[in-house]
Amino acid sequence: MKAKIFKISFIFLLLVTMGAGCEKEDSSSTVCGIKDPLTNLNWLRDLKVNLEGDSDVNLAEIVLYQLDNVDYIYVLKSISSSYDIPNTIYNCKGDEKYQCGGNQPVDSCTTFFLEAHKIKTLWQKK
Repeated sequence: MKAKIFKISFIFLLLVTMGAGCEKEDSSSTVCGIKDPLTNLNWLRDLKVNLEGDSDVNLAEIVLYQLDNVDYIYVLKSISSSYDIPNTIYNCKGDEKYQCGGNQPVDSCTTFFLEAHKIKTLWQKK
């Protein structure tokens, strides 16, 4: 009888553990609450397509950051004909939150990067 209870308990624990793992995997694949954001967030998809097709852009990255449990998308790009162009941090609606680098009087990204956490790189153009 004890062996049967142990076996049932073990199977139950295994199923609960497997289910918990699936939840974490699903939540990590969403950005701004959207699965597959490079396809399903229209503004981000369009931005990626433009970066891919722009022959002047030789390197680019789209990176997910979080600040105070809010997702932000940092878009870095390098253009061979320009020394220092601004990179942009967007909110989930696609609105520019900050511009980084370039010829700007104030670089508001410094504070952002001190407090934000890089989650993952979503896309790269090499």
